[in-house]
Amino acid sequence: MRYNLDFKLQVIAYYMQGYTGRATAEEFNLDNKIVIKWVKQYQSGGIDAIKPKTSKAYYSREFKHKVLTTMLSQGLSQLEVALRYNISSPALISHWHKAYRQQGMSGLTPKPKGRTAMSKPFITDKPDEEKSLAELKRENEYLRAENAYLKKLDALLKQKRKQALRKQGSSKS
Repeated sequence: MRYNLDFKLQVIAYYMQGYTGRATAEEFNLDNKIVIKWVKQYQSGGIDAIKPKTSKAYYSREFKHKVLTTMLSQGLSQLEVALRYNISSPALISHWHKAYRQQGMSGLTPKPKGRTAMSKPFITDKPDEEKSLAELKRENEYLRAENAYLKKLDALLKQKRKQALRKQGSSKS
């Protein structure tokens, strides 16, 4: 669940008045770990550290390697390193560490998300005599696929019309 900045500041202010993490968590109906995390983030980076992120953060592979090197060489926990480098979730560091152990530096390289964009059809405006054999084959393949699609669409439309006529006929009886 996402919490807005005002709510986080209220929780931190309550904690700073001398209440324990557990008492603060109970007062605001939160998990104790969240309260402690927000307080530590606020103490290490101020308001900017607890602001909700407006966009997804991008971390370069060099940055990820620096974070992992710091954690391993200084014996810090994931939470401590996350606070030091203003990383929103310590679990991210765990994912980076696992990828680094399995694949090395290539495991830290950001992977493209989602599907690749559909390619444009390979039909050119050149006359057929000027097209290469590969261009003609691609165009032929594209036209076959288009033809099969249109036949399937036509069959579906005919089937829907038949069903509609049957329904009209049965309601008149």
